[in-house]
Amino acid sequence: MSTDLPYSAEGIVHDEDEMDLLQKMILKCKQQPLVPIGTLLTTGAIIMATKAVKKGDRIKSQMYFRWRVGFQLATLVALVVGGYYYKTEELKQKITREEKLRAKAKLRESLWIEELERKDAELQERKKRFEESQQELIQVAQEGFKKEREVESNK
Repeated sequence: MSTDLPYSAEGIVHDEDEMDLLQKMILKCKQQPLVPIGTLLTTGAIIMATKAVKKGDRIKSQMYFRWRVGFQLATLVALVVGGYYYKTEELKQKITREEKLRAKAKLRESLWIEELERKDAELQERKKRFEESQQELIQVAQEGFKKEREVESNK
């Protein structure tokens, strides 16, 4: 007996543990949009500071490096505050990882049972049709034999 899930179980929405890297990044960016914005601003400040250093403009390069430090600080604060917020949010939900896995396993099991019951009903229907057609064939054969005997007895 196969342990694979039936086709009906393919539409299940996956949780965070089953996401690939890109999906996780998108989810985290939606949860904490200030962090990627701060990262982009910090990167922009570094690029501008690098250009100013290449041109030899010390004043602008100092200004951009100071902006970089400010953006990094803001990004770090957003990261810490967001992490604290989502940690307390998880505690408020009171659903542990094990409970989620149990619920998911129950869902998969119920889908599997439904699929097996559906297949069993199809099999029973096929058996019923086979038996009916077999009875019809026996009846037709018996009628044919009767007619054949009648024709032979009339000769």
